[in-house]
Amino acid sequence: MLFLGFTDDVLDWPWRYKLLLPSVATLPLLCCYNGSTSIVIPLQLRTLLMKEGILTNFGQLMCLVVTVDQNANGAIVNLGIIYYVYMGMLAVFCTNAINIYAGINGLEAGQSFIIGCAVLFHNMIEIRANSQSQENHLFSAMIMLSFVGVTLGLLRHNWSPATVFVGE
Repeated sequence: MLFLGFTDDVLDWPWRYKLLLPSVATLPLLCCYNGSTSIVIPLQLRTLLMKEGILTNFGQLMCLVVTVDQNANGAIVNLGIIYYVYMGMLAVFCTNAINIYAGINGLEAGQSFIIGCAVLFHNMIEIRANSQSQENHLFSAMIMLSFVGVTLGLLRHNWSPATVFVGE
């Protein structure tokens, strides 16, 4: 990915390559992954899958494609192979969503700051609710606190008129 960034600056790649090459770059990472393919559903969305221990109509529809853990009252959904597709698409989206705003004062760092705050807010909700994966959310919150702090410092100097530019 670093090579793609360097060659993009030198050769000014068309957008079709910027979508294709990150997809290819994520394949080794996805092929080597042998962890869980389950995700934790946010508290606000769990009632869409199950109510009072019974699958809703939407939950039954979801069970055609993924596995809803009824023992966890709809809190955990195993995506299976869809997880790999989702993670591959997420990797491509994240790199391009941030990179597309490069060169516009404050926008790239501002977008990163807002995303970091949203992830931090979600982690705080899950920690306060004593969710099953509280330790994971605590670890994520610690990382996001440092990310948000550094991004806020960058944003101060990247705001118009910018004195610091990302990637320079």
